[in-house]
Amino acid sequence: MRVSSAMMINNYINAVNGNYATQAKYVEQNSTQQKLNRPSDDPVDYAKYLSYTTDDVENSQYTSNAQSAVSWMTASDNALTNIYQQFKTFIEQTNQAANGTNQTFDGSSTATQLLSILQETVSQANSDQGGRYLFSGQSDKTQPFTMSTDKVQRGLTKTLDENQSAFFGKTVSIGGVATKVDGGTQVNGMDQMLSLKGSDGNDYYLDPSTGYVFSKDFVQSGYKDKISTGQTSVTADDAVGRITLTSNSTLADLPKTAADLAAGNLNATTYADGGTYESLTTNVRKDFINKYFNTTNGAITDAGKALQTTGLSAGTSTTFSFNTVEQYVVSYAGDDNKISMVKLNGGVDTTRDSVNVTGSDMFGDSDIFGASHGTATLNDMLTVVAEMDSGNQNWLSSDGITLANNASNYLSEAQTGLASRSSAYSAAVTTLNDQNTVIQGNITDVNGINVAEVATKLLTAQTIYNISLAISKNVLPGTIADYLS
Repeated sequence: MRVSSAMMINNYINAVNGNYATQAKYVEQNSTQQKLNRPSDDPVDYAKYLSYTTDDVENSQYTSNAQSAVSWMTASDNALTNIYQQFKTFIEQTNQAANGTNQTFDGSSTATQLLSILQETVSQANSDQGGRYLFSGQSDKTQPFTMSTDKVQRGLTKTLDENQSAFFGKTVSIGGVATKVDGGTQVNGMDQMLSLKGSDGNDYYLDPSTGYVFSKDFVQSGYKDKISTGQTSVTADDAVGRITLTSNSTLADLPKTAADLAAGNLNATTYADGGTYESLTTNVRKDFINKYFNTTNGAITDAGKALQTTGLSAGTSTTFSFNTVEQYVVSYAGDDNKISMVKLNGGVDTTRDSVNVTGSDMFGDSDIFGASHGTATLNDMLTVVAEMDSGNQNWLSSDGITLANNASNYLSEAQTGLASRSSAYSAAVTTLNDQNTVIQGNITDVNGINVAEVATKLLTAQTIYNISLAISKNVLPGTIADYLS
């Protein structure tokens, strides 16, 4: 076969171009330090490379989320630890005051110290990180806690101890028939009643879940005699009577006798069936809350101040009024929403992925008055301060210590929950870093280069290219050879 000069020239130019392309490829790889610079370099490996880089972006975002979460929760835990220590001091001083002798008891001085502790607590609870308040929920640009500058007149509670709760907190019965109404108003892990003053000079306790009024002596010790006879829970007969609001109120709708209850006679059209009767406790409490107390701060209303209830078995001439206490209150301006920083694939789980602690988590959602959202245990402690200031040592030795301990326990639960989630996020950071090592290895395997090998190949390609140019004078016409060289 005859080989023309044109064919020789074309073959030579193609070879030179091929050598140049090879040299250019190694130059690019050496410059970018990666094997794949475009899909056409290797379509299969390039698809793997895109998948690995997507994994890398996701991993980086999850790692950033987890690290931010750990930082946020570390700051939160520091603040909670400081508050917990303040609560311990509060409890110690309350115990000392409650158990001290009258000669050594200086309620006013101790109250000043306790108030200072709670003011510092509020300050710690307003901690922020990067301009975002730690304990405001998703309203993290709003300062969550504020203590009032003036005192308000709030209802005084009676907090039941463990034994009292076991007796009064069970289902109330009438003539041995259960009413399906639990006695004792349960709030923030406690059973409470409202303190009343009788016109006979004695104290009484009102259970707003049922409307029944009990003598102080029966709540304090008399119930124990009932237990000794085999009675395990409170009955309507144990009460001195029942407070009702109006003839159509839910309190008036409680069955009056065991026969009424057994027959399903609920004494009101509003409770004509068992389903609506199940909500009786909630509705009873709402009656008291809406009529007698401010649902924002627990302050007694004009109707509460004017309470004049007569006709109970304590004596037809006996009237009752609410015992109150003047105290400061703390309000919460945050919300109960969780801040989530997702650390894993899949949907958001606020229990698993939340990083914040809200006011309700720290200090309780509500009190017996339906007030103190997010500040219930703080306001209980401010009640302790007020009773301390008034020198009510007997109250401090029972209710005061109980309230202070409950506030500490409630906070401790919030700390435990935060620590558990913080541990999970710290573990996630370690896992994500390990995953990142694997992902980077995959990217290197599919797109990495051996620098020494590429350098050698580049030198070889340059040498071949230079040689091919050098022999061009034997193949190409002079003008073309001059141009190429």
